[in-house]
Amino acid sequence: MRAGRNKAPMRRAVIVGGGANGTWMSVQLAQLPSIGEIIVIDRDGRFGRGVAYSSTADHHRINVPAERMGGSSPDDSLGFAQWLLRFGHAEPANFAESFVPRRLYGDYLRAQLDAVIAQGRVHLRQAMVQAIECRDTGHAVLLDTGEEIEADVVVLCLGNPPPGQIARMVPGPRLVPDIWRAGALEAVLPEGDVLVIGTGATAVDAVLEIASRGVRGRIRMVSRHGQLPLIDEPSAACEAVTGIPVDTVRGMMRGLRAAVEEHGARGIGWQAVVDAFRVNAVDIWLNLPDAERRRFLRHLRSLWMVHRHRLAPDVALRLQRLRDIGRLEIITARVLGGEPTSDGYAVELHHSGRPPDASEMLEVDWALNCTGPDENYARSRDPLVASLLKGGLARPGPLALGLDCDLQQRLVNSEGKAVPGLYLVGPPSRGRFWEVTSAPSGRDQCVAVRRDVDVLLKALAETSR
Repeated sequence: MRAGRNKAPMRRAVIVGGGANGTWMSVQLAQLPSIGEIIVIDRDGRFGRGVAYSSTADHHRINVPAERMGGSSPDDSLGFAQWLLRFGHAEPANFAESFVPRRLYGDYLRAQLDAVIAQGRVHLRQAMVQAIECRDTGHAVLLDTGEEIEADVVVLCLGNPPPGQIARMVPGPRLVPDIWRAGALEAVLPEGDVLVIGTGATAVDAVLEIASRGVRGRIRMVSRHGQLPLIDEPSAACEAVTGIPVDTVRGMMRGLRAAVEEHGARGIGWQAVVDAFRVNAVDIWLNLPDAERRRFLRHLRSLWMVHRHRLAPDVALRLQRLRDIGRLEIITARVLGGEPTSDGYAVELHHSGRPPDASEMLEVDWALNCTGPDENYARSRDPLVASLLKGGLARPGPLALGLDCDLQQRLVNSEGKAVPGLYLVGPPSRGRFWEVTSAPSGRDQCVAVRRDVDVLLKALAETSR
């Protein structure tokens, strides 16, 4: 595609994944006039929403106040909150205290995507990407339809992977391996007793969903630490948190606790202190030695997660009510395995504090795997990820988290070299950057990719003259 004999050729970009990050990537790349076509490919056709924002249920909430979701750029800090007001979602009017349903952020994302589609350069394709190949002229994106799409730029916006298989859990009809699969919870019968394996954000979503569907049986949640996400709350503004040692995990946690105590004496909640500290999470992670990163993952990851990914206050209240009436129980135990029974599923648990050989076999009607995304991509069942690793176009990320990329978000191959024109955004880059799951962090990564793509395409234009 060429605009004229004396002009540089127009370029094509392919975005793999049409969720939140795929949407923001489309918005960013549409700002580059040298890109003539942007093709967004999504396996499930959830364009603009992805898995995270496709839920239509009001009880599936964004876990931060609406005003902290930002907008389309780092300078657009109130974009989502202003959109809510503009389209009549203004109750309560103060979005510093409003944890709105995730579907509304999905509506906002789709509106941003529709705006760039209207410009005529962004096109949507529902298909599965099977592989990516490097060519002399760029890259080829291979689809499950047999089609090949040539592109100068490819951005992988793959989102979170499904949960991994739990060791020694034998598959069966009453074991739900991934609650986000279409219709996964529809078979859960109203009178059934349910075991939710996990106590994090996905597990909370599962409990709220089955309770709203009228399941009247007992619900148990189990995890090794037995910790639900903590409760978020609006609090006084918090200035930058400084003076905390960031060269060791132990010093960091001591310093953060001291900062929480000091700010608490002034009426500033711990949530605001954690958020102010988290602003620098990427830089802190990048500068930590590998030994300290491993120490964090081994000893403090679960503690950080319950403070980082918090519950909307009314969601926490709903869970507490279920506990108060005996419908919901939290179990602190390790899952040793499980197997189908004639009319349900049996799970072997080892409770904390008991002798090593003392386990319990818990029989339930349904067991749900809500352990969170399996971030060890070396065992991924996704055909694209498997192909990238097998072909050497990618390698596992640091500390076996996700895939590796450099500081410009370029995918790093098995030889340790960055692949020009092939980028990685979002959760698969956790090993490199750690803080990658929030909507603003994903958007900021897309901004960084757009800047690098601009440099790349200008260089290509110079060489093609």
